[in-house]
Amino acid sequence: MDRGSWRIAVLFAAAALGGSYLGGSDGLRFFAYFGSWGFLGILLVSIGFGWAGYRILVLSHHLGFRSLHDLLAYGFGEKAAPGLSVLLHLLLLAYAGTTIGEAASRLSGEGLVWIVAFIPIALACFLIGRGWPLLLRALSLFFIIGFLLIAASYIERPHIAVPSLGYQLNFQWLLHSLYYFSLHFLLILVICLPLASRAPRVQPIATGVMLGSFLFLLLSLLLQGLFLGYWHDIHSSPLPLRTVLSAALPQGEWIHAFAMLGHAGIMLAVWVYALASPVSVRYEIRLTALLVVMIIGVILLSLLSVIWASLAYLVATAVTYFGLFLALSFLWKTKQVP
Repeated sequence: MDRGSWRIAVLFAAAALGGSYLGGSDGLRFFAYFGSWGFLGILLVSIGFGWAGYRILVLSHHLGFRSLHDLLAYGFGEKAAPGLSVLLHLLLLAYAGTTIGEAASRLSGEGLVWIVAFIPIALACFLIGRGWPLLLRALSLFFIIGFLLIAASYIERPHIAVPSLGYQLNFQWLLHSLYYFSLHFLLILVICLPLASRAPRVQPIATGVMLGSFLFLLLSLLLQGLFLGYWHDIHSSPLPLRTVLSAALPQGEWIHAFAMLGHAGIMLAVWVYALASPVSVRYEIRLTALLVVMIIGVILLSLLSVIWASLAYLVATAVTYFGLFLALSFLWKTKQVP
């Protein structure tokens, strides 16, 4: 496997897992609440990421799309693309900011929340100045850290009692899997499309998408099993993985806090850089100035989400439905493409 395939795989899996997967709240809300059906939901989401990601990223490579703006122009026309692009950028910046603010609120008390929120933002500023090579190495490192933390948690509870399929026998698991797909597929497009468009051929894209989907599947299944094993301890926890690590590892709470904030800072840097670079090239804006403006926006939104707790939910809902609309529109548009 060449370096290009690995880069796409790392970014694809990182976007599929999201910036807060080490907190565990998304895995709990979208999958673990539905018992064994959550395993099926994870499998379907993985297949959906792989199939839809391959279709759209390969199409973008063939047609020379360099940014999400080009893809929006293809799907909705040149007149609608600028407005949709601006709306999408604002929503994703709001999502990044509220994700940081929500994580800080859950990790700390009221007196330290501002300091905790500053840590991933400061890390993101440092990493953005170093460019893609360091960002990709940092993401690769945190995949390993995340895997080791999850695997270590199984030592204390190697046997996992899996509920029967009669538990949560309804279609809520399928609906929540669709919500998860919609939200994270939008992140995949924003982060992976510029890199996929510069690939020398289609093969690295196909390999990267396949490996990225597998990494998402592996880590999500491990988390799902872990949460079911610790269900009575974590079912109402705002940070279920911290609860598990606190019980399984010495100083597990501190280890989790550093890992979660570090991963959040890396993902923030990736999101902002992926959003800013195409805009800078398209409109001939200085990249540094654009990055500064976006980071300031993220800081303001993270602070606002601390003050107004419902903001994170509202933004995530808006991004989810916008992602669902775009995914269905793009797949409908590309269904006639061989």
